[in-house]
Amino acid sequence: MAAVELRLDLSALMNALVANDKAHILSIVRSYLQNGDDPSVILGRVGVAAAPGDTDGHSTITLAAAAMLSRLLHTLPEPLDPQVQTQDQRLPLFVEPLLAAIPSLQAAQNVISAYPEPFFPSGVPEGHTVNEAVHDAVYKNDPVMTERLLLGLFGTGADYRSLEARAYEGISTSFQNAGHPLIFAVRGFQLLDAVEWSDATPTIIHWLAPHLPLQPSNEAPAWVATVHDYALDPAHDMTSIRTRLAAPKDENALPLHKLILSDADTTQVCQGVYDAIIKGGASPRGVGAVIALAAADVLNRVGDGDRDLFVHVAHGLLFSSSIHTVFHQIQDVEVLPLLFTSAAFINALQKEIETQPEATQRASAVAKASSSIVGGGLIAASQVEALTAQLKAHDLVGAIATTRRYMILGHDPRALFGAIGLAAAWTDATADQGHTLQIVHAAAEEFLNWPATLASTSHEILIQAALRAATFGTRNPLLENL
Repeated sequence: MAAVELRLDLSALMNALVANDKAHILSIVRSYLQNGDDPSVILGRVGVAAAPGDTDGHSTITLAAAAMLSRLLHTLPEPLDPQVQTQDQRLPLFVEPLLAAIPSLQAAQNVISAYPEPFFPSGVPEGHTVNEAVHDAVYKNDPVMTERLLLGLFGTGADYRSLEARAYEGISTSFQNAGHPLIFAVRGFQLLDAVEWSDATPTIIHWLAPHLPLQPSNEAPAWVATVHDYALDPAHDMTSIRTRLAAPKDENALPLHKLILSDADTTQVCQGVYDAIIKGGASPRGVGAVIALAAADVLNRVGDGDRDLFVHVAHGLLFSSSIHTVFHQIQDVEVLPLLFTSAAFINALQKEIETQPEATQRASAVAKASSSIVGGGLIAASQVEALTAQLKAHDLVGAIATTRRYMILGHDPRALFGAIGLAAAWTDATADQGHTLQIVHAAAEEFLNWPATLASTSHEILIQAALRAATFGTRNPLLENL
């Protein structure tokens, strides 16, 4: 299907978006859904068109999140009422990120992208690597050279995973702007997945490159220097996992969860990561999953009424989830320092905030509701509809009870997150920079990609993170009331 959508003429949609004609946008999107066109590809193509005007970066990764979430919609059960139009139910996840991208699309109309000359791997001095060159460009705050190196890799026809690896490795020991450079890289490449890379790649490289280098004006937290020094110390080299033959022992990463949520200092947290991988035999994916779980636990300490703090702390989940995704894409040991950074970031976040009384009250109410686990009947369709109604009514406790019942009965978790994603799209993505969709996407990826080696470890908190994101955002009346 992707090839069909890649040939689809989107000029009418683009014109409607640039004109900010919401009625026309809704009409066009309805027609796409009625024709069975793939939203993920169309959202990806709009993202590529908007990227030249998206200097902030958030509208592009919001489109990427929506594109990935839309891939779950085919798992949703048919409505109980045959008169219900599934196209209208699915409109918000298609339309809301498009509306949020309008300013970027409008700005892109006046941008003439000038790509620098590619710097091909053959130009790297003997004895040095492209990875080292990208790392140097990042630390010298040289976005032009960063872009030239990535364009050079693309120009050689290198596998797209090589391009991803060089970008990730270049920033593997750096951290700035709440982790956005890594988040932008991972989600920007996912946007390219939606459009099958091809000739869209230089556009996304051009959009991404300015976000990667370290900027002198962006002061890094104190713990970042500790992580950097720890990762570069030869005593903490982890290249030995290249020759490891034993099966992963991811259960040995579980003590890291408690360590991250403690008062341990940054060096101790980094040592915990090192010990889990080298001494404990855990896989990078297993360690990444445990760190993301800790990020969700920290997020759960924030009350439901403080949306700004919720979004701020949610960057821990966005960052750790992005890193976990990295280890599903590539296996290079050069990106392993990202695990040190992720664990230290979550540890710093949990020291920054105190558990709010509202969060304690919610936990008590959720525990009480879990004893009965009511709502939604037995079949998946009725439970999904009950969940949707609860989310629309801001009934978080009821929604948690319904999701527990849904999971206990063994229904498809992809459909569960598809429903939560649709509810998240009621939130005004322009008002919150798309963070609601991004958080639901991150939580969905973490839950659905949870390692089988950690199957006995509860990770329900990730569902709660997604539910809370979808429940309490500022709604867009245009889409909520469809």
